[in-house]
Amino acid sequence: MQRIVPEVRALCESARRPILMFTISAALMAPGGVVILRGGLVPSAMASGLPETATPVTYRDGSLAAAAWRVKALERERASVVQRLRERHRAYAVSQDLAEEIHRAAVEEDIDPQVAFGLVRVESGFRRTAVSRVGAVGYTQVLPSTARWLVPGTSRSDLMKTETNLRVGFRYLRYLIDKYDGNVRLALTAYNRGPGTVDRLLRQGRNPDNGYAGKVLSGSD
Repeated sequence: MQRIVPEVRALCESARRPILMFTISAALMAPGGVVILRGGLVPSAMASGLPETATPVTYRDGSLAAAAWRVKALERERASVVQRLRERHRAYAVSQDLAEEIHRAAVEEDIDPQVAFGLVRVESGFRRTAVSRVGAVGYTQVLPSTARWLVPGTSRSDLMKTETNLRVGFRYLRYLIDKYDGNVRLALTAYNRGPGTVDRLLRQGRNPDNGYAGKVLSGSD
């Protein structure tokens, strides 16, 4: 059974009727068949292969067909973004699986996937086993103490797992973005220097920028 991508999960959560959520999920579970709907059959949204500009077929419940069509569009969009980001970082030979994991974790934690890729590139060079001299671990170079604060019970060995490391790292970045009122550059600087240092410099009227944010964002413009 395919994993439902975050965009699809959000679409499911916004659905008002249980039958609509069933349709969206079923469209992903049966890419080669049809989805059985109240009043008839709708071709699977994952298998039609029609261009995005084509007009969806409307059956007795047009809203259900439209929802399934939207699932297909979201999946196409996700695949396109992942491919572009892999190409942008081709020097690092990022695997398809890793690229999809980074994208998935970024969307789940409300981080721009382009920023997420830039963060992983600068922090670890896309190396899962990277460890810094101060003990930061994995793709996003998270300290075990920070991980335990964000997700109680997270161990150092957990941070060696791709999904956990990406989720915790991006969750920390989201916390910092919120802390600094949406200022991504300032949040990235705090990710690198620590929010305590950044706050102190700001109170002193000094600019905390050390070039780190520019390095991360240089791969996301």
